[in-house]
Amino acid sequence: MERVISQSKYNRKQHKDFYMFHVIRKSGTAKFSAILIVFMLFIALNSTFNKDFTIKESTSSIIFSWVMFAFSLSIVPIIVISRVNNVVKQETPERRESTEKIEVSKIKFTRSNDKIEGKIVFGWNEVESICETDKYFYIYLSQDNGVFIVKEDIIEGDVETFRKIALANLKKTKKGKTPYQRYGKVKKEYKALKKIEKQQKKLEKKQQGK
Repeated sequence: MERVISQSKYNRKQHKDFYMFHVIRKSGTAKFSAILIVFMLFIALNSTFNKDFTIKESTSSIIFSWVMFAFSLSIVPIIVISRVNNVVKQETPERRESTEKIEVSKIKFTRSNDKIEGKIVFGWNEVESICETDKYFYIYLSQDNGVFIVKEDIIEGDVETFRKIALANLKKTKKGKTPYQRYGKVKKEYKALKKIEKQQKKLEKKQQGK
């Protein structure tokens, strides 16, 4: 039976990476922040090029609008980083010096921790989506809840085996798509591979037509 097993010692940086990815890529915080920054930029530009103001009104309005834009631009990263740090800080005491083991098969996930009694088991029907980055597999059970596998910590099976199992067993979306997303170098490599496959198919069709 094909399976993948990872075994990871608690690493604070890895958890920060996970929550940072979530805040930026999956949660609504990043989208709201982007909208706020764009809105403040629009106000600043509008004030700068508005000809209806008097010189005195224009100067004060321009300064204020650009100050507010600069403030929104600087405060967003601070909010994101502080939010991630607070979450990780709360988890660290109970996870420190623990080792987590995750076993993946075409039927289920089994998660265990040497500091906690029992195991957590869930099926593929409970997995909402998977995000693959250069270092991790982020497995989402809901919009705000998930686990992750560190690629370097896989002790049985390999990265390709996990991809194969995931793509074969993830439940499709309503649009019939597989909720498996790639980021970073992984995404670039995947696109390059698909491009080569597409070119090969075109070449085969031409050869068959001769």
